[in-house]
Amino acid sequence: MKSSITETKFILSTVSAIFLLMMVRVSLFQINNIYSPVSYVGIHSFLEIICIAISVTIFLYGIKKFRTSKSNRLLLLAFTFFIVGVIDILHTLSYNGMPFFITPSSVQKATWFWVTARVIQSILMLSLLFLPDRPLRKDYRFFSVALGILLTCTIGYIIIFYENKLPLLVIEGKGTTLLKNSLEYCVSFILFVSLMVSLYQYYLDKKEDKLYFALAFVFLLLTELIFTIYQSVFDLDNFLGHIYKVFGFYFILKGFYFTELNTDSIGSSQEKLTSDQPGLFFRLKKQGNQFICTNIEGELLNGMEFIQEEIVGKSILEILPAHDASINDYCDLTKKFKESVTFEMICRNKHLLISINPSVDEFGGDVILGTAMDMTGIFPKRFNPKQFKTEENRNAKIVM
Repeated sequence: MKSSITETKFILSTVSAIFLLMMVRVSLFQINNIYSPVSYVGIHSFLEIICIAISVTIFLYGIKKFRTSKSNRLLLLAFTFFIVGVIDILHTLSYNGMPFFITPSSVQKATWFWVTARVIQSILMLSLLFLPDRPLRKDYRFFSVALGILLTCTIGYIIIFYENKLPLLVIEGKGTTLLKNSLEYCVSFILFVSLMVSLYQYYLDKKEDKLYFALAFVFLLLTELIFTIYQSVFDLDNFLGHIYKVFGFYFILKGFYFTELNTDSIGSSQEKLTSDQPGLFFRLKKQGNQFICTNIEGELLNGMEFIQEEIVGKSILEILPAHDASINDYCDLTKKFKESVTFEMICRNKHLLISINPSVDEFGGDVILGTAMDMTGIFPKRFNPKQFKTEENRNAKIVM
């Protein structure tokens, strides 16, 4: 399945979004004659439910996918949309005109939830763009969810029970306050920087998920600018702002899905590769001075009494121990000269033939793909595992 986004479609979508906003502002008086705010509370809830559903989708799939990918970027994305989704729920339930929710619903309470969610979302999304993708050695899912619950509960408690002590953000009928506009402009600036970073990253690697994220930042940026000019939470500007927010979240989901689709495709190809041989397939990524295993498959796992979940995220030296660190040396050579290396070594009473090759992952980062074959039964006279039991891997050597 191919992505449908192109540079031309990105430009057309951006121009169309700006043009629509300009047309609405120019024709605001005429549109207001036919626009009725009576049913807007229901419309607002519907639009917010769409965004909440997208947040929940990204969070749940990200948490599930982290089990195999161990990606720190994926965990941060899931954490971001957990917080954003929960705060948007509080914003929706607190919106002026909604039923009683802990305290009476009001403009100020809903607006504070809105601003808080947008500030957190913009900061974490920008951090996500700068964060290098690295596998985590530990499972931080429980910690991230617990931190998200603690953070959202704290925010909810402060806004709900101290609403009257917080500064005014909106004066109904008059418009937004200076504080509200200042916060929205700060968020807009962060989104603009995120847009530039996304476009630059797309320029470097031409990955279409970056273009989806850039388009999402365009719509979210326009959303924030719209929310500095509305005069009432029921007016047409507020309605248009929520429409743009839905599109922004939709394109984030598209970018997220497209990235994960590529990851799944790569994973499927690797599974097919390893299913044809009874050996071992592994993928390594350099972290500091170590090469960390991000994926490992093959029947040899059982033969060497390995458990996949326990060794993903560990150094290859811990998985295939070598006294002279020869595996690391070979990985460094492969990474430096961009050439494949095949060598022999003794590990866990087995004579292994290992081949490693330089490659790139789904994010464009350098990785090493390797295979290991058990050659113990093929060369029983030349290599005796018992002979090497006390000198394991000391004589590992390149054979090709």
